[in-house]
Amino acid sequence: VLALGDDESRHVRALRLEQGARIQLTDGAGSLWEGRLAEGGRSATCVLESVLSPAAALPVELAFGVGNKVHVMWLVEKATEMGVGRLVPLESERTRSVSDAGRSPAFWNKAERRAISALKQSGGAWLPEMEHPRSLVDYAEPAAGSAGSGASGTTLRVRLDGAGDGLRKVIDPWGGTGRLGLLVGPEGGWSEGEISLLDDAGFRPASLGPLVLRFETAAVAGLAVVAQQVLDRAGTGDRPSSRDTGG
Repeated sequence: VLALGDDESRHVRALRLEQGARIQLTDGAGSLWEGRLAEGGRSATCVLESVLSPAAALPVELAFGVGNKVHVMWLVEKATEMGVGRLVPLESERTRSVSDAGRSPAFWNKAERRAISALKQSGGAWLPEMEHPRSLVDYAEPAAGSAGSGASGTTLRVRLDGAGDGLRKVIDPWGGTGRLGLLVGPEGGWSEGEISLLDDAGFRPASLGPLVLRFETAAVAGLAVVAQQVLDRAGTGDRPSSRDTGG
């Protein structure tokens, strides 16, 4: 028997679930159960009856330039629905002028709540790890000159750039082994100095096509390509079975 917290008890009341209603529960760390509501009210409880097998987490660390709060919140929601493993917002030369960007701890607390809602809506079991904004230099430099994994455990690091080969082609050698680092630039792109820094740090350029996309659109489109790659590998038994895939 599991006692639900205040937020989930309010959710039960909002949905007007009655005693005996069938529900699914997750801890956000890969465990998923089916159960039934034992008691509603202000302190809801449920009986966990069976363990379910959730979909594997998408073994991707998504890093992106901080931007408008509304756009970042949308990105967090959609990336969570797709099962992304980690979200890393970055400050760069062209993000510093964005006055309405999501930077504060209060914003990221709100983003985590949005991610929880997206997780429940999608039926997933993996809540992404979310960092607070850090500098691009801090993110890239630890892996500079290294041919192996990045500092965050990524085994392949890719930056979306229209000048690169198609993303599917670039990630094909990766094969889903370890965690993929996917980097999306800010509005206006990276500066020339930042591109040099990323090249030196081992980020391979990859394209999503000839059009200029908003950062949140590019992020979700990139995740969709990676998810399809992982799905295609499932038929060969190469699909990761848990979130901890090298990260």
